[in-house]
Amino acid sequence: MKKEESSNKKQHEILPFASIRKLFIVFTLFCLLLVILSSSLLVFKTMQQTANAAFQSAATQISQKIEESLKLLESLASLPEFYDPDVPWETKTEKLDEINKSFDYMFICYVDQDIQVYTLGEEPASLASREHMQTLYSTKKSLVTDSFVAGADGKTLNYTVAVPLLRGEEMTGSLFCSIYFDDTIDLLTKAASTNGAEAVLIGSKGQIMSSTNQLSYGTDYMDILDEGNLLQITTDKLETLLLSRESGTFQSIKSGNLMYTVYGPVQHTNWDILVTVDFFSLFYDRVPLLSFISVLLIMVVYVLYYFVKKYIFKQAEITQKLVSSIHSMEKKLYSHRMFKEMDYENILQMSSEGLKDGLTGVATRTFFLNQAEQLLQDKTKENKLTLCFIDLDDLKILNDTYGHQIGDIVLKKIGSVLREYEKKYDGYVGRYGGDEFIIILQDIDNLDELKEVLSEILDKLSFKIEAKEQEISIHCSIGACIWNKQDTLDMLITNADKALYDVKRHGKGKYSLFLNGEQNDEK
Repeated sequence: MKKEESSNKKQHEILPFASIRKLFIVFTLFCLLLVILSSSLLVFKTMQQTANAAFQSAATQISQKIEESLKLLESLASLPEFYDPDVPWETKTEKLDEINKSFDYMFICYVDQDIQVYTLGEEPASLASREHMQTLYSTKKSLVTDSFVAGADGKTLNYTVAVPLLRGEEMTGSLFCSIYFDDTIDLLTKAASTNGAEAVLIGSKGQIMSSTNQLSYGTDYMDILDEGNLLQITTDKLETLLLSRESGTFQSIKSGNLMYTVYGPVQHTNWDILVTVDFFSLFYDRVPLLSFISVLLIMVVYVLYYFVKKYIFKQAEITQKLVSSIHSMEKKLYSHRMFKEMDYENILQMSSEGLKDGLTGVATRTFFLNQAEQLLQDKTKENKLTLCFIDLDDLKILNDTYGHQIGDIVLKKIGSVLREYEKKYDGYVGRYGGDEFIIILQDIDNLDELKEVLSEILDKLSFKIEAKEQEISIHCSIGACIWNKQDTLDMLITNADKALYDVKRHGKGKYSLFLNGEQNDEK
């Protein structure tokens, strides 16, 4: 049964917004990723600056402490009262004790030429067994020792700055000051923590002397580095560079965290300082700012999305009204009793420019697929929906024999017939290819009515025209498929195309209906 279009037919959007929404989501994610990457690069740059600043601060402060001690001892060693062996040791130690009150060392001591150390109120003690004292007396040059355990408790860490006492070329003894190593730790901690870094001070043999992250005293620092993964350098290479008194940087990964380290020697010593900054510590400090930027970015994109959506929906509404007016005009024209005597092609073509095929007057392929996609999104319809492929048989032979002008006349006639059925069955028709048309029919109650409609279309597409004083028979083939409300538009087109191919294989000028995965040939 043929039905007229109901006045309350649901309108379909011409421009689907899902793809634009996805585009905005992808754009937002891309911007967020860009913010994170930019922040990461900025954090890495800050890592370098922080590590260098902390290293310079720590190295400078410790070097100054050592330099001050050397200058003090060397200035005292230049006084006759200290390098003259005839001055009693009691006089020397007494003056050294007075001087120490101003500089607050652990102690400043006098050692004679036999490497005997003197302290007020105590018997002299031999330091000849100390390796650093033997070195001092053999080289006659000032030195700074690594930290070592000393003191009555056998636990106190200190290091020693020692200078020779020389009278001419004769070495008459030495002066040394012992410094609590806690003083150096305090300097190291202050310099590193101010910049959010961790610092390690290692001795001449690579042993840990002090650290801000509580590494075990005396442990080989290279063993600590082996717990992570060094990048672009090996522990052996690094150890060689440290022994060569070189400065530099390296990167490593430990527990999934990127570390940036600056290393270099401490002046006047055989020590090295290594200052490390890790990525996550700096990155976490920037999380609040990143969160604020991300929220602000999302809000800006959402506002942009809102106005774009509003604009597009407005344009879609205008376009929908245009399409509705065109459909309404065509309905009036095709339902008029004088339709066959009237030529409205130019009027329709002008009113639908950009939506209609210039030759046949049916929808362009792009517009048809857009409309069909919108139609399939409404799965609430109870009536059947059928998609048909219509192919003009032997168009190439027709063009080659009688010319393209005749072929164009035939295509126009086919378009006119299909537009008539488009209006009768509330559907859409489009030109899919050169000689291929595609039409969606609705408001068909059952399979018998569908077969009747397909036979009727096939009859109207079988006609004759005159060319070169000859009568030419024209016929078409149709492949059709009923939508099951689950198949996509691509699947529906594919099944209809299979049905059309089946017609072509078994003789042209017929129709074939794709049902349950099989072709059902008719007529």
